Amino acid sequence: MFNIENISKAYGKKLILDDISFSANEGEAIGILGLNGSGKSTLLSCIAEKYSDEAIGYLPQENPLFNELKPVDNIKMWCDLKKDEILSRLNEPPLVQLGINSYIDTPVSKQSGGMKKRLSLATVLINNPSILLMDEPFAALDLPAKQDILAYMREFLNNRGTIIIASHEEEIFKFCNRVFLLKNGGLIDTAQLTANNISYVDILRS
Repeated sequence: MFNIENISKAYGKKLILDDISFSANEGEAIGILGLNGSGKSTLLSCIAEKYSDEAIGYLPQENPLFNELKPVDNIKMWCDLKKDEILSRLNEPPLVQLGINSYIDTPVSKQSGGMKKRLSLATVLINNPSILLMDEPFAALDLPAKQDILAYMREFLNNRGTIIIASHEEEIFKFCNRVFLLKNGGLIDTAQLTANNISYVDILRS
């Protein structure tokens, strides 16, 4: 179990996160729902910073890639492995499922949004995290690319990983085991609301 405890954050006098605590189990996906500016991205970055000694992989909304570099050189920027070691891992589970080898010689500047997202995920997973933080993983992706990423997320959970996802996407929340609404600096468990057939759109509007 991964326990997140007492996370607070303020910008000036504005309190963004107010003593947030929750736990996540192995094989569980936790969704963080919230309006723009509610602090979802801030929460993930605070978790990554506070628990930096844990096996955490943090995938921000913007792809952390260098446009002029090819996949292996991008991945090398985020780990201590040699190129031949990276190539070996890209040919083995679980990274082989991302299909990076199909565009191994294509620089980022010529990659599609889905290719970039899969490569970004590889830069995180190359270090074998057990906890994956994902900020808007479906942003700017078409439907096939979303399905590719979702399939990998399922596989990560099947291997006893834990995922915490900040998103606006209905499909993401259907995938999650639990969903929290981030509002006024605190987390609200949406389980009772969704059990009463209240949609996530209506939850956001409440």
